[in-house]
Amino acid sequence: MKQYRLCEIADNPWFPDTLRNLMTDILGFIIVTYRIYEPVIPLIKEAMRQMKTTQVIDLCSGNSGPWSQMQAQLQEQQESVSVTLTDKYPNLQAFEKIKERSGGKIQYIPEAVDAANVPAYLKGMRTIFSAFHHFEPDAAKTILQNAVNSRSAIGIFEFSEKRLDKIFFALLLPLFVFFVTPFIKPITFKRILWTNIIPIVPLVFTYDAIISYATTYSPEDLKKLVEGIDAQGYVWKIGQVPSKLRTVRITYLIGFPKEPHNA
Repeated sequence: MKQYRLCEIADNPWFPDTLRNLMTDILGFIIVTYRIYEPVIPLIKEAMRQMKTTQVIDLCSGNSGPWSQMQAQLQEQQESVSVTLTDKYPNLQAFEKIKERSGGKIQYIPEAVDAANVPAYLKGMRTIFSAFHHFEPDAAKTILQNAVNSRSAIGIFEFSEKRLDKIFFALLLPLFVFFVTPFIKPITFKRILWTNIIPIVPLVFTYDAIISYATTYSPEDLKKLVEGIDAQGYVWKIGQVPSKLRTVRITYLIGFPKEPHNA
């Protein structure tokens, strides 16, 4: 599998939490504003029904990803779903805001959670949005194997693609970030300082976005990943669906045991 593992700046432990949280706020704003992941709701519902669960454990949540929006949409569809947000570097301010806004339907774990070693008490369908590309193939396989070992369903979703046109488009992100920052709540001095006055956030966000596009797993890559793990009795579904934006496709991998009642 050809996979160029370039490190995103925000993935480093030395990167300040303040700047990392500002960047995850931007990604969350894009995902929610443009309803990027809305088309994958039927895929998630199908897997949850197969598993007979109403619980979601969201890994690598950032500032909550699409769940602030998707949980409300599922509620409108008479689907009772409880979501727990987790992250290696939890954005507690964003998590708390989402918890209050959802009326407690969305909870969070304040401590760091490793996607490759999820605590046994966190039960439900696991989801990862816009973050699976952060993991090199061996680490990605470990995440999938951990889900298999716990007999959990898992859903991986990415709207970035390893395409030159996407990488060139990312070069316009500094301007985009600069202009949308006043619309991202809450408006704070730190947000304006590190984005509009000293543009560290737009530059790092753009660099990391380019790395994201270059390292995102294609459907063919994902098929090779699942072939390399011990997943007897598991069903894997891999493909792409169009997002709400015409030029964006969502790559997905969903796995669940054939006989969830034995879990």
